[in-house]
Amino acid sequence: MENGNRNLRVILKKIYNRESLARVDLRNLYLSYMDFSGLDLRRANFEGCHLSYGRMDRSDLTDARFTEAILIKASFKEANLTGANFRSAVVAGADFSEVRGLDGQLRKYLKSKGATGL
Repeated sequence: MENGNRNLRVILKKIYNRESLARVDLRNLYLSYMDFSGLDLRRANFEGCHLSYGRMDRSDLTDARFTEAILIKASFKEANLTGANFRSAVVAGADFSEVRGLDGQLRKYLKSKGATGL
């Protein structure tokens, strides 16, 4: 799903069917409580997205963008976050237990913003 494709019916069907959402554009959508666990979300754009209480456990979030996203109490357990961008994201209470791909500087930044499991 190339950036720019924002057909929500197609996106929700892919989530329901547990299909790849690589390169999906979810900017500024309210998706709190959604379960993205185990999905291919490489290069997904979650910029400004509301994902509080969402689940992305075991997902591949390589190069995903979470800039200015609201991620309060979201779960990223065992996710691959290589190259992910969390600039200005709200991560209070978000669980990053056993994630892969975070460098030391990003771990420190997320922890300073209230993330757990780091």
